[in-house]
Amino acid sequence: MQTRNRTLPFLLSAAAALLLGGCATDAVMPKEDVAALQAKQPHPAHYASSYVGGKVQDNWLRTFRDNTLNQLVREAQQNNPDIKIAAQRIAQAEAIMRYTSTGMMPKLNIRGSYYSDRTFDVNGDRGTGSLVLSLDWEPDIWGKVAHQTKRDAFTMQAQGAYYEWARQSLSANTAKLWFLVASDRMIYEFTDQVVAIQTKAQHILDQRAKIGQGTKRDVHMSRAMVAEAKENRTAALSAKERDTRALEVLIGRYPANALHAKRLPPVPARVPAGVPADLLNRRPDIIAAQYQMAAAFHNVKAVKLLRLPSITLNAQAGASILQDTLSRIIAGLFMPVFDAGAIQAQIDAATAEQKIAIENYRSTVLNAYQEVENFLALERQLATRYAYISTMVREYKTTYDMTKANYEIGQGTYIDVLTVQAKWIGAQILKLQVHKERLVNRVNLHLALGGSFDRPKSKPASKGK
Repeated sequence: MQTRNRTLPFLLSAAAALLLGGCATDAVMPKEDVAALQAKQPHPAHYASSYVGGKVQDNWLRTFRDNTLNQLVREAQQNNPDIKIAAQRIAQAEAIMRYTSTGMMPKLNIRGSYYSDRTFDVNGDRGTGSLVLSLDWEPDIWGKVAHQTKRDAFTMQAQGAYYEWARQSLSANTAKLWFLVASDRMIYEFTDQVVAIQTKAQHILDQRAKIGQGTKRDVHMSRAMVAEAKENRTAALSAKERDTRALEVLIGRYPANALHAKRLPPVPARVPAGVPADLLNRRPDIIAAQYQMAAAFHNVKAVKLLRLPSITLNAQAGASILQDTLSRIIAGLFMPVFDAGAIQAQIDAATAEQKIAIENYRSTVLNAYQEVENFLALERQLATRYAYISTMVREYKTTYDMTKANYEIGQGTYIDVLTVQAKWIGAQILKLQVHKERLVNRVNLHLALGGSFDRPKSKPASKGK
């Protein structure tokens, strides 16, 4: 009896020894695997669009020198519901990985039973019962569970990369909305000034018409211009309030239209763009696609192993009412012979998923290249447009001043003044909008290049030699 009682501890120790060498899962993709995945999508040595050479820099948020923007980004990172959902997806994937890995571990259970025989005899009621400690284990001989665990580990890593992409995208969207709200406010203030100018001009024309120095045509045109200016001001106010509420919701606040934006900051100097190959190791969405491919590869390997036999071991030790102790070891073998194509269907589905992951990776990389090329080209084009529009504003202002002076000495009509004034005002609003577009494009470029909004992590101080 003493010998039998030693059986279960011995099996537990043996199982632990066998598992310690094989249950650890390396969630870091081997370098050779990364190189093989990246080789599936060739890339040029440099960007086709004009760019600044040098290494892509992180902490792009500081380049705008806006403390309020920094605070809004921190608030968004803490309160935005979508970023919290992304974090929970990591926790969910990690739990799934832990559950899968338990397939390599033995299961220890306590089983009890009692049976009462209601047939009475001279000895009275009879009953039988037992209490058994059971150890169940299916050794991962072929590595199926190991592949499944690696699949889930890579899936978890992919969710981590998606989370980082969500953080960067959230920061970029916060910055872009902040710039939009600022430009909305500036446009609203500008349209309010236009209303004041047009109202004053209408009053002057009304007075001139009363003393016979103006025309009814000019009066009606002036009234139309005032109405148009007020309509533009109302539209600008509506846009400012709508975009402010959108920003408040993005950072997790109630949409109370309570944020007050500053003026637009100047556009920072052009930034280094690195080389296309940098994207493969910098952009979190590309890294996530790499992990998804690795997960798909391991899933195919795990499914193919379903064809091989599996062995189950069961050890029991316990006590019975009729027996003092009991212990036994049971071994089982299972191997599929005919399953009507069930396993092959699983293999086909996993293989299709693997091909989807490969094409998704290629699509993600190509889209990333397209974004960078577009934003690099737009950087140059918007700068060129801004220079042209600045010339327009300056020349229209000079023309307006000259036309207004001529009108005041009796040369030309007030319609001439209004026509040139409208062009000048339109050029000023266009200049403001292009300024905002340059800032938004800069944020998009940082995001496309895989640049983080965070400060670079400082390297640990080197120890003494």
